[in-house]
Amino acid sequence: MSILILLLSMVVLGDGFQGFKDGWNSAGRDLDKKPEGKIHRVEVALNPAVAYSLPDTLQLADNRKIPYQIGNIALGMKTDKVYELFSGIIGFVSAPVSLFLIVWAGLSFFRFIRDVQRQQIFIRPNVKRLRVICWMLLFVGIMRNMFTGVDYFLLLKDSSVSFPGYQIAGFEFEYSTFFLALLFGLFAEIFALGVKLKEEQDLTV
Repeated sequence: MSILILLLSMVVLGDGFQGFKDGWNSAGRDLDKKPEGKIHRVEVALNPAVAYSLPDTLQLADNRKIPYQIGNIALGMKTDKVYELFSGIIGFVSAPVSLFLIVWAGLSFFRFIRDVQRQQIFIRPNVKRLRVICWMLLFVGIMRNMFTGVDYFLLLKDSSVSFPGYQIAGFEFEYSTFFLALLFGLFAEIFALGVKLKEEQDLTV
């Protein structure tokens, strides 16, 4: 789980700092000069224009041909002021908040493991720690979808990019991080119930 938290921090903070950097550089340009724009890497999902088809063919050395399809491709899209403004604002807000939540969630997770090893399981600090991880995952999921949405709606949707035999997939909401957040939230409520039952049992004794 610590590896997962590290990977999530790399994804969100990487996009956040890059967005903030782009927005900052855009604001510092000379207004009398026409901005040239920057090249931003955009991951694009492709679907065959005809369902269940393989649009491309691979030529082998022995003249055999193997049909195949491309699932994802990276494009270098030229940005404009509007994109850099939005990405800069999102990056400016998300980078410090994400850093704070990820560090807090990481410390909470290690303390949770430490207390479990000490057989201190159903205690109130563990409930709080699980909820912190839950909120961190929720924030990470929101930020990832916001960055993906900005890339799609401001760079791809109205662009003339096309691939023969393919169609560009639309914006797809990413659920996996929210599913993890739901699991940690569920664990937190189970632990909260366990703490309550333990306290009632101690009072009864």
